[in-house]
Amino acid sequence: MPNMETENSSVSRAEELKALANEAFRAKKYSQAIDLYSQAIELNSQNAVYYANRAFAHTKLEEYGSAIQDASKAIEIDPRYPKACCTY
Repeated sequence: MPNMETENSSVSRAEELKALANEAFRAKKYSQAIDLYSQAIELNSQNAVYYANRAFAHTKLEEYGSAIQDASKAIEIDPRYPKACCTY
């Protein structure tokens, strides 16, 4: 069982990666954003925001299959998260 400190550290790092991904997205560096969101997901796979944001980056690259997969995962994690429903 992971200790709480390690878990909190992973969540904090995931949030840092999300912030970097958001910056990359705003700079229209969509592939870089996808890579950073993917790293955040590796650290915290139960955050719907990471999947929804990555889905939106996939749509910008016209990678619609990947976008649908990520949006679907975001909805699975949090069915009430509105951004996931409107991403694709």
